[in-house]
Amino acid sequence: MIPSTPRRTWLFLLASSLAFFGPDLLAPAAWLHSVAYERLSALYQAGIVGLGFWYGPAICRALVVAEVVGGSLRAALDRAVAGLQGQGLPLPPVTLAEYPASFVVTVGLLPKQSEVFLSSGLVQRLSDPGLRFLLARAAVHASLRQRLAALLPVLAFTLLLPDAPHSLAAWLILAGALAAWLGLHWLFELDADRRTGRVLGREAVSGLLEVQGATASRLGWLSPQPPTPWRLRAVAGAEPAARR
Repeated sequence: MIPSTPRRTWLFLLASSLAFFGPDLLAPAAWLHSVAYERLSALYQAGIVGLGFWYGPAICRALVVAEVVGGSLRAALDRAVAGLQGQGLPLPPVTLAEYPASFVVTVGLLPKQSEVFLSSGLVQRLSDPGLRFLLARAAVHASLRQRLAALLPVLAFTLLLPDAPHSLAAWLILAGALAAWLGLHWLFELDADRRTGRVLGREAVSGLLEVQGATASRLGWLSPQPPTPWRLRAVAGAEPAARR
């Protein structure tokens, strides 16, 4: 979620909840246990997920309260972008939001309409190598396979899992699905680190450590990111490919 004003955040949550669950609230009770309605409802919710990814950049722009378009932070960001030019890594548009806490997110359904959003507080905590690592990794997340890795598990959960699991078997299936998603997520996150390492070479290790330090928090253990030693091995192992 992009940090925003309470009013904009609540409006977004209300609108998205109504769009997602509205048909179930309006449908006659006799329909709710129909197999045909359950399938149509799942397809409808999957469509809402797809639209959410497609309009993700527009939604994030609407949530951003103040965009930084000039000054030293924007200049540092532009230098980092310029430093990545010619590396064979297409860079999506970058929006710098005025916000003290650290956040960075790549949104969009397809690579050509993806955008990167990050906070001024995060840029302020990073040097040029850290910014280059952050932006290179965000650009990797805009690739097609990374966008599909973000979208397809959400669609699978939407289409295949029951809205309200009641039996023990349903809860076990849900737990197994979450474990499978975490493994898949780690696989693609490490792939993003590896591809970033190929672009930046030796600089990727120090860049990763700097970004880790800038985004550290007391709730960091709740993050679904792979363990830091695994990430360091991924970026370090990609250095020979960068030197070739």
